[in-house]
Amino acid sequence: MSDGNQQSRSAFTEKQTTALERTLLRANANSGLIFRVYVGPLDVGRASALAIHRDLPSPDLSVLIAVDPGSRAIEIVTGVLAKEQVEDQSCRLASLTMASRFAIGDIAAGLRDGANVLAEHARALRVLHTNEPEGASS
Repeated sequence: MSDGNQQSRSAFTEKQTTALERTLLRANANSGLIFRVYVGPLDVGRASALAIHRDLPSPDLSVLIAVDPGSRAIEIVTGVLAKEQVEDQSCRLASLTMASRFAIGDIAAGLRDGANVLAEHARALRVLHTNEPEGASS
């Protein structure tokens, strides 16, 4: 969840919050990026999401999923380095996934599913070749 965002934490049950936090931790571990969620007002739309993203501890490596249920807005903001792993097409797919869950009133599951889509498409790149022979140690 987004640091310091008590509103999003109180909007979900403890079970939903735990499931979402587990999803974000897994997304972070699998991709090497930092996934965050914000649920609350985005008074000036994308500009609000960009401002929230800028205030994150490591914005260059961060992926922010910002949702304003009141205005039915979904914004996904990727940092400079995160953008190398998370393409615009993946963000569109995650947005559609979330919107379909939101339409039936399940914001927590929509966030979880959207984060899973982004994480799956943002898996850390594996290094296939190195300069050191296999089994060499420092």
